[in-house]
Amino acid sequence: MRGVSLNTLIEAAVTEQPYNHQRLGLQARRYCGVISGKLCSDLPEDLHDDIFQQAFVELFRIGAGALERLSGLALFRRAIFVAIRVVRADYAPPGRRTRKARDGAPPERVAAEDIGWIAEGDHLQRATVIGTDNTPYIDFDQFQSPAAAVAMKQVEDRIDGDWALRRAPLNVASALRLICLDGVRVDTAAQAVGLDRFKLYREVAALSAALAAA
Repeated sequence: MRGVSLNTLIEAAVTEQPYNHQRLGLQARRYCGVISGKLCSDLPEDLHDDIFQQAFVELFRIGAGALERLSGLALFRRAIFVAIRVVRADYAPPGRRTRKARDGAPPERVAAEDIGWIAEGDHLQRATVIGTDNTPYIDFDQFQSPAAAVAMKQVEDRIDGDWALRRAPLNVASALRLICLDGVRVDTAAQAVGLDRFKLYREVAALSAALAAA
């Protein structure tokens, strides 16, 4: 599955290597939509599409040179954050905040384990963003958060998982959804789709081999 991951597609795009344009568009739009939907739920739907398009502008503006220290997916994620700010600034009335403010939000708190923490050089490097005027600045939202990393990994896994399930036989895809999403036992899921568990294992192994060769 690695050969068709969003990360691989983005790296191919920015380095001008051959890639599947349609697959990149579909996976990138979904990935961007999850992030912009979470961070910009106050924006109308058409502006989410603007964010997606602007993200690619920012992605190619940053360029392939950044791949020396960032993965393609991290590069695209950074481009999305910049695109969100650009779109908000472009469409915000004069004098209005360009970042969403939380109504009645409590004061920000620092986790106990982060008290006294000093950012190391590589952390600062990863959190440095190139602004629309090509001026670098530190984006504190870019500092690593274990909770955010888990959430992002879930998004990435779901994108790859959905892509794989669309290529699986219908009964195998149904069984895998029962097992992975609903917590159903393997033998129960296999029986529900008209297979025994040994046949299901063979079908899943064949699917894995086909995806690895894709």
